[in-house]
Amino acid sequence: WEMARFGVVKDKLKNLINHQNDKKIVVDIGCGDVYFLSQFCKLYPNFVPLAVDTAFSDEIIENLKAEYPQTPIQYYKDVNEISIENDSASLIFLLDVIEHIEKDIEFLHQLKQLPYVNNQTLFFISVPAFNNLFCNHDKWLGHYRRYSKTMLKNHIKESGLKEIESGYFFFSLLFPRIVQKMIEKPTQKEDVEGIGNWSGGGFMTKFYKNILIFDYKISKILAKIGIKLPGLSTYIICRKEN
Repeated sequence: WEMARFGVVKDKLKNLINHQNDKKIVVDIGCGDVYFLSQFCKLYPNFVPLAVDTAFSDEIIENLKAEYPQTPIQYYKDVNEISIENDSASLIFLLDVIEHIEKDIEFLHQLKQLPYVNNQTLFFISVPAFNNLFCNHDKWLGHYRRYSKTMLKNHIKESGLKEIESGYFFFSLLFPRIVQKMIEKPTQKEDVEGIGNWSGGGFMTKFYKNILIFDYKISKILAKIGIKLPGLSTYIICRKEN
């Protein structure tokens, strides 16, 4: 799923960012294991990568530096620790992050006020879709909510950000989630497994990734003829209001 999501984000951004050699700064907030950021920097080596996660400890940071020795990632535990002299971030990722934040509008408004965010800074935000599909898995992950596209657009607007593009992806994952929601019973958090427990091996990982990428490509083709499918995830690309 994470690998397929990278493919979606890459495709959505390809016409909005360029491969020019001038230095640009990308900030990945809530970056987790920095897999996404490391892959992004392979694709865009002119970007200086900054990874931010409140879960970082000194030990975790040292382990990540050892795991990605060839990627010059700078690690931070808080967005306010970042100091970019005479420069600004070109791109900020919030990938499946704001659903974990109780006051998401306030959080986005605060991000907009950071000194390294200007009117040209692009935000790419993805979130789980449809609050009526909120289930035990969401509780286990610490989600406060899921979002419809309209809800996400409204929260973005209220925070003072302006939409450039929005939509859904991963239509094929809706049906398993609907079934899961229908049959689930009250479950303790520890009884629910997250993606961190995935152990399907290389072949199955590639198999499911290809299914999701195919799903995305079909949805993209259908959208061109006016058929816009929903999906288990929704996204928005936006920037600070002038």
